[in-house]
Amino acid sequence: MAENGPIERVANIVSSKLFSKFKWKQVGPLNQDFPCRKEDEHKPKTKTQSHTHPVDIVFAYKDPYLNRVVYLNTDLKSYSKTSINSSKVEGALKSLAHTIDCASNSPQWKTKYDIIHGPSEVRGMLFVYNHDNLSTKDFYEFFYPTKKDGAKRKPASVKLDRIELPKNKQIHLIEPSLITYMMTVVSDMNEMTAEKVFPSDSYGFYYPELTLHKVLVSDEFLPATIELISAPFMILKHDKVIEYTAGGEVNELYPEGFVVYYNRRGEEDLEFLYLLDTLSKYQVLNRRNKIRIRVASEKRSASIRSNYERALEKYAFDWGYDESAVEYLKSIEFHIVPTTKEFYCTEEISWEI
Repeated sequence: MAENGPIERVANIVSSKLFSKFKWKQVGPLNQDFPCRKEDEHKPKTKTQSHTHPVDIVFAYKDPYLNRVVYLNTDLKSYSKTSINSSKVEGALKSLAHTIDCASNSPQWKTKYDIIHGPSEVRGMLFVYNHDNLSTKDFYEFFYPTKKDGAKRKPASVKLDRIELPKNKQIHLIEPSLITYMMTVVSDMNEMTAEKVFPSDSYGFYYPELTLHKVLVSDEFLPATIELISAPFMILKHDKVIEYTAGGEVNELYPEGFVVYYNRRGEEDLEFLYLLDTLSKYQVLNRRNKIRIRVASEKRSASIRSNYERALEKYAFDWGYDESAVEYLKSIEFHIVPTTKEFYCTEEISWEI
């Protein structure tokens, strides 16, 4: 059964404050149940009443490479430092796998949520937030635990082979460290907009034409796919920032360009050599575009700026750049973004299935 109160509050916050900046749409009603279509497989043996599946919130975006709407049937969970364990994570994933198994062919689910015209697919997304910000444990330790000093065995782990995920279906995990990265990016975008160096809406996420993947949509401002958000970096392409004077004239406050959000530690210059080379292959680094690299990772090397500057020198030398090309490289802004960890939820959302 879907939960009231905390679920709706967090769902509204997540939708309006977080995912909207990544160009995701919230579709259909919040906090709903729909009937299970496979009770023989999904219904707990001890349950006597009809079985249903919960829907906390559904997000949608069109994948530029697939030219298909991706619906993310999302399960919202939060926990404190002492209230989470591998069994609860495994239970949440099992429930979500059953939910998307039924959602794909459920008339009730489709009527409420499948509202965007065109080809589509339903995926699951487990959104897990540490609401007291006190947990220092890597969330993936629940999947791949390490044995503690003096312990006889490793802690219990999530058994992925117990997750009955249908063929060709996917579950995405947005865990605390990724949420922190996303909040940091959103906070930085809002700050740049307030400073009038980034547009409030006329931006999109950049997808290069690749050998095996072609952009199949013509929309000007594209959303960030879940795969892009989870990647080591993501590129935003934005229009120029303008304002209108009282007399109706247009003033350009900031030129169009690219913002690259980086989500790695930056522990060696090779990281940034790879980044620069990739930007060149993507036709972003072309001696004309205005580029800003903004490090939004929570964990970063104390030498990250030195490693970046060393990479610039090596890159220019390796490619035999002349003086003007070197000046262009040095014109790339490199900024370390303060980490944002504050969220808008201070209560626990039940892990009971």
